[in-house]
Amino acid sequence: MNERKTVLALGWVSFFMDVSSEMIYPLLPVFLSSLGAGSIAIGFVAGLSESTASFFRVISGFISDRLKRRKAAILFGYGLSTLARPILALSAGWGHVLGFRLIDRAGKGVRTPPRDALIAEATSSDRYGRSYGIQRAMDTAGAVLGPALATWFLALGMGYRHVFWISLIPAAVAVAVIQIFVRERGARAPRVAPMGPPHERSASEHVRGNRRQDPSRVAAGPRYSRELKLFLLVTAVFSLGNSSNFFLVLRAKNLHIEDNLIPLLYMTMNIMYALLSYPAGRLADRFGKARIAFLGYLLYAALYALFALETRRSALWILFPLQGIYLAFTDGVGTAYMATLLPGERKATGFAIYYTVMGLALLPASTFGGWLWERYSPSATFIAGSLFSLAAGVLFGVTLLPAHHSRKI
Repeated sequence: MNERKTVLALGWVSFFMDVSSEMIYPLLPVFLSSLGAGSIAIGFVAGLSESTASFFRVISGFISDRLKRRKAAILFGYGLSTLARPILALSAGWGHVLGFRLIDRAGKGVRTPPRDALIAEATSSDRYGRSYGIQRAMDTAGAVLGPALATWFLALGMGYRHVFWISLIPAAVAVAVIQIFVRERGARAPRVAPMGPPHERSASEHVRGNRRQDPSRVAAGPRYSRELKLFLLVTAVFSLGNSSNFFLVLRAKNLHIEDNLIPLLYMTMNIMYALLSYPAGRLADRFGKARIAFLGYLLYAALYALFALETRRSALWILFPLQGIYLAFTDGVGTAYMATLLPGERKATGFAIYYTVMGLALLPASTFGGWLWERYSPSATFIAGSLFSLAAGVLFGVTLLPAHHSRKI
């Protein structure tokens, strides 16, 4: 019951914050263009903001693991993002939008590692896929409602700035839910699946077992496995081609989708993401998280190739939902897979490293994507993403999938 309460409470927090964020996000590339930003500047804004999030993830994860107090960091992170909303609503230039994104993403960086660690600590290892699937599903349900509300407000004749002001309301609700409903027990050992066979134990369980047998490793503290380091390498390769979703919105604009329909188009992606996140988590628990993650890399490579080659705007109403399927089968599953590789005593730090690798790669990825867009064509941006994803998938398949022969992860 405590597991369910913790996961659901954090799920509702993610729901309300994503209602707020996704009222804003699909409008930002067009809003930036209206303030004079070109594709390189838009890519730079997207990439630098995610790199900022990565910097704060490292700090937050380290402090959270040292103090074993998750809630305070989660509350501060969501509060910081909420307080950044007025900066966007009052922006007079694209530099102001950059300022908003830096503060907003700093808040995300602060809250994400302790939130994911709190979910892991409240969940047995054999249910990681389901627990993260629930959180991602509720997060993405908010991401469905957010663009729908933005579309409705725009249809009522409101401007972008009115939408930005209204986004303050669900963000404030998210902060209130944390304060009232999220609980933690303080420092305690993470929960593991009872009496599972060796092939189903997480990597963190194997690490704990090894430390019990080797006192010198207890003194040195938990170590990260070779498998974890390989997964971080794969993540880095993939993230170098995983440019910001801003470019998906710009592709819609490039193919003459009307401004007031862009949030609706973006919503179709989030609908599929929300509907399939929990089933994807269940499948990952049953068939192996590594196997599902591997399929995700191949799906991304195929989708970005289609975004590059397809020039009919009607095709976007198919490609955006397919992008949602990719997200469902990689986002929560990737986090669950990462959780199996982390020693329990350093889960928040490990998540911070994971998100940092992704975030640091997004700055060159998005800036390079913007340069390819401006120097060559929109298709070049998506072709690059497809090739990087294919390379990551091959590396993952060669180095990490064989782990299925020894244990199910």
